[in-house]
Amino acid sequence: MSIRSFWMTFLALAVTVGLASPVWAGHKQKSANTTPPPPPPVQTPPPATEPSAASVDKAADAAALATLTAAKQALQDLTDQKWAAFQQTPDWSTAQTNLDGIKSDLDAAKKAAADSLTTNADYQAALAAKQKAADDIAALRASGDATPETLSPLANASLQANIKIRQLQSDLIANDPGIQATADKLTAAQHSLDLLKRDFQNGLSADKDYLADKTAVDVAQKNYDDAHAKLAADIGN
Repeated sequence: MSIRSFWMTFLALAVTVGLASPVWAGHKQKSANTTPPPPPPVQTPPPATEPSAASVDKAADAAALATLTAAKQALQDLTDQKWAAFQQTPDWSTAQTNLDGIKSDLDAAKKAAADSLTTNADYQAALAAKQKAADDIAALRASGDATPETLSPLANASLQANIKIRQLQSDLIANDPGIQATADKLTAAQHSLDLLKRDFQNGLSADKDYLADKTAVDVAQKNYDDAHAKLAADIGN
């Protein structure tokens, strides 16, 4: 190889190496830039806001009221159940049937007395006076000449007739021995039922199921009263 050829080869090699170096460096830099970035820092959520004392006590008050309402309803349901069973007992059935029969007898006696008034002259006169007053008032209003001054005597006549009718009816009932005797029987029959009701109430005080539900109501009532007082104090403050 001549000296000229040697230097030309050397220069060509140098140029090739010089051009390749930036490419290689760029390749290394590009490879380094593809490294994934670090993950973002974990965001810590802000602390939860604590509920106020008033809101806590309001929730407790509502819960206590719901418990009290449920306890009262349970007690009432039990009482109704036991009362329905008590009404099926022979003593109650007999007393109730007796009372219903006496009521029917009294109604019949009063109707018979009222029917007898159809032959009472005073009663018939009072009915006629009542009807005449009603007719006179209607005619006066239809004429267009009605005034407080002209209507007042007619209205008073109607009132007096009604008073007379009621008085005759009351006197008849008060003086009818059959009605009074039946009314006395009705009072006695009602008293018998009242005594049986008292026995039922006394029996509840010894019933374990009733006592358990009653205790639940008392406890729930106290809890509600305490919760409500605490809520009221919070609101007041």
